Amino acid sequence: MGTLHLERMTWPEVREELARGRTTVVVPFGAVEQHGPHLPLGTDAIFGDEIGLAVAERLDAFLAPTVRVGFSPHHMAFAGTLTVDEETFQAVARSIVRALAGHGFRRIVLLPTHGGNFRPLGAAVSGLAPMDGVKVITFPDVGMLLNAILPVASGMGLTPAEGGVHAGEWETSMMLALRPELVRMERAEEGYVGDLATGVQRFFNEGVHVLAENGIFGDPRRASAEAGRKYIQNIVDIVVRTVEES
Repeated sequence: MGTLHLERMTWPEVREELARGRTTVVVPFGAVEQHGPHLPLGTDAIFGDEIGLAVAERLDAFLAPTVRVGFSPHHMAFAGTLTVDEETFQAVARSIVRALAGHGFRRIVLLPTHGGNFRPLGAAVSGLAPMDGVKVITFPDVGMLLNAILPVASGMGLTPAEGGVHAGEWETSMMLALRPELVRMERAEEGYVGDLATGVQRFFNEGVHVLAENGIFGDPRRASAEAGRKYIQNIVDIVVRTVEES
């Protein structure tokens, strides 16, 4: 039957669809934060819009509007970045879940499309009181993204260092596939390309600015729309499979 965009519907239409048994909803959680000199601040929110839509289509679900501002303190050294504190972020997530459950949604998928949202969303779900008949699904480990990305990148001859975890090859490739008009490839440059595990720890504990002055964790210069489409498809496949097996 196709995706139902929650914000475009009237309340009687929502009620009618719920009564027909359409009780799954996808809620993307993005961010507005720096993505180097070549990608827009809204990159992760755009991923929420587009990946959320693809997931909702596969699940024959409602799509809620993307929560556009996320938990981004590790990017606050860069102009334009917005963030909320962790307690506020978790409270918003729990409030959205309770509102949807109260209207009759029975499978609520909280989809993080920003690395900093994974852990807080997992904690928010853990802090929810049990709701009879309601299943809340999220992805508390950013490893889900890397499991989707790394095999595809390796098959294309791209290294984990190039991909990085922020504004590197794979995020840039995904934006080239989704919104090429917003990508300034002439400004793309190498950022931090050191040890991934050490870098990730410092990234979240100290901020990306301690690793790279340009805000890039990776190297976006070999990015392509072709690779981006493959990454997106793999992410959608993993998310849908996880939801269906939950």
